[in-house]
Amino acid sequence: MKKKNRIAVIGGGVSGMTAAVTAAEQGADVLLLEQKEMTGKKILVTGNGRCNYTNRVQTPQCYRSDDPEFPWKVMQKFPAEKILELFQEMGIYPKDRNGYIYPNSDQASSVAETLQEELERTGVEVHTGVRCLEIRREKNGFKICAEGKSFQADRVILCAGSKAAPVTGSDGSGYDIAKKMGHSLIPVLPALVQLQCSGKFFKNIAGVRVNGKIILYTDGTEAASDTGELQLAAYGLSGIPVFQVSRYASRGLYEGKKSRGDDRFYAGTFYGENAGLFKKKSPKQTRKNRGAFSDRIIS
Repeated sequence: MKKKNRIAVIGGGVSGMTAAVTAAEQGADVLLLEQKEMTGKKILVTGNGRCNYTNRVQTPQCYRSDDPEFPWKVMQKFPAEKILELFQEMGIYPKDRNGYIYPNSDQASSVAETLQEELERTGVEVHTGVRCLEIRREKNGFKICAEGKSFQADRVILCAGSKAAPVTGSDGSGYDIAKKMGHSLIPVLPALVQLQCSGKFFKNIAGVRVNGKIILYTDGTEAASDTGELQLAAYGLSGIPVFQVSRYASRGLYEGKKSRGDDRFYAGTFYGENAGLFKKKSPKQTRKNRGAFSDRIIS
């Protein structure tokens, strides 16, 4: 009888659990290693606890990369319809909100629990609380070195996530493992984040949501812009348009460039039906102050 391939998956998020289940269904002997106390921890906080697991609207313009063709080549291999089909086979039925896809239950926990049940159904060997430090290539496969223990495998799939949410396990440790294996990495920078702003008055306007446009400049040149609902917080700005331009701010700051917002952002956002709300939140702001506000979008 032919020996089964032993496949180790490092990382117990959506990618890791899906890879483990798929490999097990193909007949492999699968081991999944997760450094947190449970698998699927980051799933629970996605989509404000509802898990927006895919989107029907997918075009090359939705993705950003120094190699513009690369993201779309990847997405074409596993588009939204395939994701919907895969999850539906597991028992997760979709709820479509203007192209944003959530589980029908509106509970991220249902996605995590379903994937965990799939691990059990397919016989995946799951180890939690295991922090992997290094993958060593050996004559007959790979040795995975973890804190206080090691594991053997014929193949290894690294699904350790980014460094966006350390509390959920995405702490950047996967990058270190990849580098030790000889892989090169481009600079790891924030890509979809809020923007921290200067100005003490932000505390006075925290909680305001308005439709508007944010324009980001780096060294005086427009780098990006986006329109939609902007959320004002005590620390600065949030909302989908802010997320969309934030990668350009991160890259600009990394390269030592000055990043800032433009006055047109404020003027085009708060007048009209939102002006009264803003005045109520921050009655002491003068027109001069408001101009300064928009000039300090990025600090």
